Amino acid sequence: MSQSNRGADHLSTGQITGVYAALLAVQLFFGINYYASKVVLSEIPPQAWAGIRVTSAAVILLLIHSLFVRRYPAREDLRWFVGFALFGIVINQILFVEGLARTTPTHSAIIGTTIPVMTLIFAVLRGEEHLRMLKILGVVLSLSGVCWLLGIHRFQFESQQQFGDILTFLNCVSFAFFLVLSRNVVARYDALTSTTFLMVFGAIGVDLVCAKPLFLFFSTQVSKVSASAWWHVAYVIVFPTVLTYGLNYWALKRVDASMVAVFIYIQPVVAASLSVLFLGETITVKLVGSTILVFTGVLLTMQQTQQWVSQWSSILGRKADSSLSLEESVPPC
Repeated sequence: MSQSNRGADHLSTGQITGVYAALLAVQLFFGINYYASKVVLSEIPPQAWAGIRVTSAAVILLLIHSLFVRRYPAREDLRWFVGFALFGIVINQILFVEGLARTTPTHSAIIGTTIPVMTLIFAVLRGEEHLRMLKILGVVLSLSGVCWLLGIHRFQFESQQQFGDILTFLNCVSFAFFLVLSRNVVARYDALTSTTFLMVFGAIGVDLVCAKPLFLFFSTQVSKVSASAWWHVAYVIVFPTVLTYGLNYWALKRVDASMVAVFIYIQPVVAASLSVLFLGETITVKLVGSTILVFTGVLLTMQQTQQWVSQWSSILGRKADSSLSLEESVPPC
């Protein structure tokens, strides 16, 4: 039995309620993040938004880290952090916002739940995991659901939504690759230190890639952004970044991650509800059917991927948009 499980055995009913309330809040914050980010993207160009969000998150995390931790990666590990940030932050965040700008929050959230499945696939390819029959079935079901959602059987390059769905899926692939690739190095550090320096190096990379869109936005478009959009910007930066970090870290120190993995399914429900209510999205038979396939596949593979994603209980972003343990492996950033 893990240490976290032993801790859970000694929690009172009130403490257990507090833990699950915190985890529920985390998933609600991330679920709302899809809708809020979509609102932001209606007024701020995708790559400019990626730069604003990642840079703001990096500054906030660096400030928190300097006040409470003050531990830094070893010099020999810095190059690894730069490489990990490329897949976990730079590619991940740019693909996420470019995908969400073209597709719906519901599609983005559903596709994001496949990160545990993609993580398992990369772990198997690296010879670090072995597939069992149920896991193979889970991978097949999950990827079949994604293909159905994407409409692969009649894909059209001119379809912005299909292109957005593909970019979102590639964002998940990048983040899953990052999870498997970075596991051994980041395990040497506490979650806040790993998260902070991945975000800092990621912000540098995103700002370099998005330098032109950022310059054009701040020089010609920033004054046209509505107050409502700026409130949504503030929400995405503060709630799915800072508050979720604290809540998730506190909760997962008291219960094992496997006990709360089911909370991952709350995010697409919240994203879909807000998208239907405020953005006019329609729930179709294809959407429901593909969601069932994806969720079933993830459920079958979750336990196998547990050890890979549980270390990332506080990494945000997706993102990201964005971070992440199994419970929060939908990229929010």
